[in-house]
Amino acid sequence: MRIVKVLVLFMGVLIVVGIGLVAYGLSLDKNADDPKTTPVSPVTPSVPLAGDVVSSNAAPMMPSASLSAFGDIAVDMAPGEKLISYSRQGDDVTLHIESDEGNASRLVIVSIEKKKVLGRILLGTSAQ
Repeated sequence: MRIVKVLVLFMGVLIVVGIGLVAYGLSLDKNADDPKTTPVSPVTPSVPLAGDVVSSNAAPMMPSASLSAFGDIAVDMAPGEKLISYSRQGDDVTLHIESDEGNASRLVIVSIEKKKVLGRILLGTSAQ
């Protein structure tokens, strides 16, 4: 009988310690940076997918988070080109630029943080 009492007391201590560890785990800051892991942001397309209807007369969507001042970033546009749409993903902005004739179109990816053009994607049959 004495062994049963000791086992019950030991299991009671384990339960109390377990509840304390659960409470401690819940109190940790989940937003704190963990130096062992690298941050991974979800990848979402910044341009319309096939089948999406894009109207050039539609007002552009405002970004969900506000930007701090970043100055001027020059993007070269040939005469007769116009900005069709743009989208922002983090510190990168994708500009959809098209010629007046509609035969040459390109996407320009600009980094707001680095204040430079990261790259261009040429769309159309001449890009191949």
